[in-house]
Amino acid sequence: MYNVVLTIVFALAAPFLPLVWLLGPRYRDGLAERFACYRESVTAGLRDPVWIHAASVGEVRAAGALVRALKAEAPERSIIISTFTATGNRVARQTGIADKVIFFPLDFSWIARRAVKRIAPSLLLFIETEIWPNLVRQAYRRGIPTILLSGRVSAKALSRYELARPFFRRVLAQYTALGMQSPEDAERMLKLGAPEKKVSVVGSLKFAVDGTFSGRAAICSTSDRQIFVAGSSHRGEELVLLRALQLTRAVIPKLMMVLAPRHPERFSEVEKLLRESPFSFERKTRLQADQYFQKDVLLLDTVGELREFFNAADVAFVGGSLVEIGGHNLLEPARCRKPVLFGPYMENFKTIAEGMKRNGGAIEVHGAEDLARVLTELLSDPQARQQMGQKAADFAAAHQQALPNNLALARRYL
Repeated sequence: MYNVVLTIVFALAAPFLPLVWLLGPRYRDGLAERFACYRESVTAGLRDPVWIHAASVGEVRAAGALVRALKAEAPERSIIISTFTATGNRVARQTGIADKVIFFPLDFSWIARRAVKRIAPSLLLFIETEIWPNLVRQAYRRGIPTILLSGRVSAKALSRYELARPFFRRVLAQYTALGMQSPEDAERMLKLGAPEKKVSVVGSLKFAVDGTFSGRAAICSTSDRQIFVAGSSHRGEELVLLRALQLTRAVIPKLMMVLAPRHPERFSEVEKLLRESPFSFERKTRLQADQYFQKDVLLLDTVGELREFFNAADVAFVGGSLVEIGGHNLLEPARCRKPVLFGPYMENFKTIAEGMKRNGGAIEVHGAEDLARVLTELLSDPQARQQMGQKAADFAAAHQQALPNNLALARRYL
């Protein structure tokens, strides 16, 4: 039935496929690869490849430490990374962590069959919440071990998935192993019908991301301004952040904000919001390094540099959390020893968010007024900021066992 529905959808959508070219690079890039049509340069020279699927930027970063560990153990093996998003694909290429980088194939049976045949992986690894029935089925039929690493299932996702529990039970039975981030994630996977013997808890690979990923030096501020870095913002959050900035500057007039939208295609949209705001601003790509912190707001219109700006922050905020997105990774600013703030919608990182709140490394805020109040308190108390940042860093460091656990599960099937 899954394949029948996909076939009907494809038949209805086929006449409109040429219009994809008009939607911009986000949809156009890698279109051929999404149909498993790979250039010879992609498949030539692959040696016993390990295929790792990391959907977007966060998963690519999480996969980085795993890739380096696999390469250290078996340098002769090829590592191929697939991504679903264009931004994730760009970051994977820029960092050069894999031998090949491709776009993930659409999950039609005929496309999945072609992809598995062309790449011929010896091992297929999915990072986080990635359940693709046809690709898993094709790998299963060919005896290719298929493993979910750093897996998570939110309570919200479980409520949706349970409507098709018999279907997911069949799909999950074709995974070789299911390594989950937490006992709660493991329990939810079991509720979906996963075989108990295949489910284990290995922790989150996002705890394993380290400073070598970007390869760039930290950005430092030489100005006397205090810096608030708001990373991975989504539509609806920028207005809240700008209002909080306005309220806080009434008490701390030298405060400036680095604003980093999550998706590059929104840079122009956010620039328009800034033009309508009372603040002076500039885009990062139009400035020299010594000019980054001179305006009220710096629009970070690049990909892959957020960590460097977290290093320069006095206080950090992680977006996707003031609107119902599910939040983003809190560990990047935590590793930079920064106090971390986030909104109430952190379903995708619930375990990490609750842990950081308990240990005192993060604070949950609700709306512009609450954010401004917490910002004002932290910016007025350097000792409290330092202590909170250290607790955030301690929390991140205490979970380094996640990489060995995930690596051990993958190594079992190499």
